[in-house]
Amino acid sequence: MLACHRWTESRRDTITLQDDHIVAMEILLRKLHATLGAMSVKEISVADVWHLVLACGKYGLNPNEFRGWFASWAKRAVTQIDNFYRGDERIYHRQILFPSWATDHAALFAEATKSLVYRSEAHIAERNPTKVDQMHLPPRILQQINAVRGRLRNIAHKGLFDRIATTLKASSAPCCERTVFEFFRELQRISVWSFEDCMRHCSIDDLVFRMKRFDASKMREYRDPKTQKPMDGFACEHGWKAVVAGAAKRVEAYFDGLCLDCMDLTKNLHKGGDRDRDYWAYMRPRDRYDENCRIKHGEPTWYFSFMGRREKKGLIADV
Repeated sequence: MLACHRWTESRRDTITLQDDHIVAMEILLRKLHATLGAMSVKEISVADVWHLVLACGKYGLNPNEFRGWFASWAKRAVTQIDNFYRGDERIYHRQILFPSWATDHAALFAEATKSLVYRSEAHIAERNPTKVDQMHLPPRILQQINAVRGRLRNIAHKGLFDRIATTLKASSAPCCERTVFEFFRELQRISVWSFEDCMRHCSIDDLVFRMKRFDASKMREYRDPKTQKPMDGFACEHGWKAVVAGAAKRVEAYFDGLCLDCMDLTKNLHKGGDRDRDYWAYMRPRDRYDENCRIKHGEPTWYFSFMGRREKKGLIADV
């Protein structure tokens, strides 16, 4: 790296590095001299990894070349969450978003984005363990991660209350009033109602856990006002446990994390490419949404991984 004559140090036996991170530079230089495998990852912090990405940018190296080493580091780092992250996996995932994106580690990036979507209780943001402000993800990525969380909330809401809406609109059976009341009473027992209050400080995983506690047997059945005997009706006979369980299952299985390969397909085309034609081609339905991707995923991951392109200078023509 320093062998070319444009470097001041290229003709010297010693090199003095100014404002460089010592550990990051050791990793970088060991990579260049093929001795990186001899360096233990035990003492490498997540801040060191961020500084490595910074050093790559400064000295013209591709962070992708450190993907294998980063995978080894991450494999050990995840076992140290109790020691370094106060047992909070979310802190760890917030801090590895940027280096996993920078090193193009598809599996770890997907894992981190999925975990944050399902386990965060508030707005999702990355966490920079250094004081170097210019290191961060493109803002669009965080926008999409938070958009997924909002989408999961809507899926849960729709799954829980669509059947109730149908009952209120279409049925005049005498059991409806009691059934609707009992349904909401059971949702309140498991802290899913009121829904807005529930989601205020609740993760998607917490919501799903609560939904799985739904017990239809606790819903008091409708009785004939005269005989006080149980009566079957349109609303009473519906499988309310299946309604809630189905909503929970759809939420759980919806998102597989953001896909770096799908994100890469939506970057600017090479010079001479047709961005507009490619844009519409990307929107067409397909049989598989993870074709040629390093992770397996469904349509939602493909959809939310679409990061858009550089905007045109004009509304129609790129002039």
